[in-house]
Amino acid sequence: MRIELLRIFVSVTGLTFLSTGCLSDDAIVSQGGSSTKGVYEPTAPSDSEVRAEAFSVLNLDYPGMEEVKAHFEAGEPGKAALALRDYYRYSAPVNNPLVNLLGTTLSDAERSVADDALFENGYRFKVSTFVDETNHPYSYMNAAGDGIDWTLHADGDQEQRGQLHRHQWFVPQAKAYYVTRDDRYITSWIGVYDDWWKTHPAPESYPEANQPKDYIGWVPLSVAARVQDMCTLMEYYRWADAFDAAALTRFVERLSFQVDFIRNNYWSDSNHRISQAQAVALAGLLFPEMKAASEWVDSGTSILNEETAKQYFADGWLKDNDLHYHIGSIESFRSAMLVAAANGQTGRFPASYTEAIRRMVEVEKYLIYPNYAVYNAADGDYNYSTPNFGDTRPTSWTRNILLRHMRNYRDLFPDDEELKWLASQGAEGKMPPTGIKCFEDGGHYTIRNGWTRESTMMVLVNAAQTPVEAWHRQWDNNNFELYVNGRQFFPDSGVFSYNSGSSDRNTYARTDNHSTLTLDKVNISSCRGVCLLAEERADYDLLILENPSYSGLTHRRSVWFVEERFFVILDEGYGSAAGTVNLNFLLLPGGSSEVVVDADQNGAHTAFADGNNLLVRTFANKPVTTATRTGNVSLKLDNSTTRKAYRIDMKKSADDAAARFITILCPTKDATSETVGASFVDEPFSETSARISVTVGGREYRLSYTLEPKN
Repeated sequence: MRIELLRIFVSVTGLTFLSTGCLSDDAIVSQGGSSTKGVYEPTAPSDSEVRAEAFSVLNLDYPGMEEVKAHFEAGEPGKAALALRDYYRYSAPVNNPLVNLLGTTLSDAERSVADDALFENGYRFKVSTFVDETNHPYSYMNAAGDGIDWTLHADGDQEQRGQLHRHQWFVPQAKAYYVTRDDRYITSWIGVYDDWWKTHPAPESYPEANQPKDYIGWVPLSVAARVQDMCTLMEYYRWADAFDAAALTRFVERLSFQVDFIRNNYWSDSNHRISQAQAVALAGLLFPEMKAASEWVDSGTSILNEETAKQYFADGWLKDNDLHYHIGSIESFRSAMLVAAANGQTGRFPASYTEAIRRMVEVEKYLIYPNYAVYNAADGDYNYSTPNFGDTRPTSWTRNILLRHMRNYRDLFPDDEELKWLASQGAEGKMPPTGIKCFEDGGHYTIRNGWTRESTMMVLVNAAQTPVEAWHRQWDNNNFELYVNGRQFFPDSGVFSYNSGSSDRNTYARTDNHSTLTLDKVNISSCRGVCLLAEERADYDLLILENPSYSGLTHRRSVWFVEERFFVILDEGYGSAAGTVNLNFLLLPGGSSEVVVDADQNGAHTAFADGNNLLVRTFANKPVTTATRTGNVSLKLDNSTTRKAYRIDMKKSADDAAARFITILCPTKDATSETVGASFVDEPFSETSARISVTVGGREYRLSYTLEPKN
């Protein structure tokens, strides 16, 4: 037997990562060596087991492919497949910094996903966060109990039906194999993938404007997810004896087909295009022996460079205007750049690309809540760390994921002292500033007094896109969330459903299901939010946002953060419209004695035993009535929790200049011991100024603003 040395290349590019060329000691035996059973003598598959077409996607003149070419040209596809297997084991000259084999671990959650997907456990395939009543993924076992029924759609949500085809259980199975060397996982992967491929032939095309409804498995975003995972799967399975030569040729042919399918079906914009380009670029960089590899790299990296400008506002916000996809897209840009650098193609991404990522990171940095790095089981499911606006789904962004992001960003931007602080949980670097942070293009704003779990932080959304313009948006302008010491007192309703146009999705998107102002309980008709003033002073921070919510009624929301202790919100609905102006508040879930609506006092209070509570009171310029409502909050798809809510109503005639409300949000240990009050000093209403008086803890505070007249 001819013994060859395995050369391990570690690319030093100024980036801190371990090359996945590094393997555990038992993985290197000899040419043909086994990672599981010692010396292994491979047998070439029969020629009938190998599709000769698989070799047409390969550049047989690529260095290291000499034996593959020789056998193929000799009419020996079986032996050519075996030589190709040896190429991927010993000669493939790539580094994948996104997979650290030496550091591979298998969490309990990943092991559960891997095991659930096995035949003996009913083909319970992980599909996003969809689970059955046993808290396990739904089973896709057919009625006969001997195979897979890909048509099953137990949940009924179109997102479940779509995400099934992203094969989200494949990578956990690969990790399970690599850690345990249990061939059940790789055998399951090969069999399930073969079955999926057989039962899901691709359409000739998948045009964005006329999507073929019977081919949901070929939505280009799902194809991109599969390609990205194939780049990862190769690292875990490269040395597996069960990854035989015939299976490898099928893998290679399918990879090429899917990458070309993406290239022929790029979507024109949105986060889909970013994910598509990432997949194409990664495939070209990590499979340079493919015939079209250089074209893939050119295509993917060119689009990624373009999209950092086309799909982002100047302030760094993704124009989709949804934090979930904003965070995910950062990883698309970052991972492509890392892989290019690790494989000697740093020049694919200029300095402008890196600086665009820096602006994107700034958004994530300021929008996550300060408990992202601290585990606190006491608050249960509501200890989440991102706002719940739009389609964000905070349960997707666990503390571990967000903390890993901060560490990745610190490594990407080693000059950023604030990222060092966030990545090290305050042990290094410099704490970011407190006060107001404005992302005016993206329409999101934060006010905070600190960056540790005990801090207070308000997030407001007042964007300039409607859900028609940005599908992940909702009719929620001038909405807010309030975080105090690890607790969200006004979590946004969330999304619940991805079924486009469904009653559930529309219900959660409705304006009156957000903590903002409505007219006659109907949706606002315009989302064209602007910031009129952002001012930081020694005694308070002041933010004034405005939105032309209805024809004849503009909503101005002014927020004072007084002495970094409590908030005062002045809501003014002004204009010629007549009707009932509604001020909506949706509270956090809690027991009947923990969250209480005080309708007779136009407010609410909490009474949690841990002493982290809030008193809310509203005062108006005309008589009002307060009605208790039942609200819902959804932190992940198809899951919802009821919570208390209330609405304060004021009759407004066309002659009334404005409906005005002063609301005090006072964090306190004991809300029943607090007394607050407020009044207007400046009647009648003015479009350029306001003066109010509030009393908290027996002390009077005079608050005001003055604006420049509108042109």
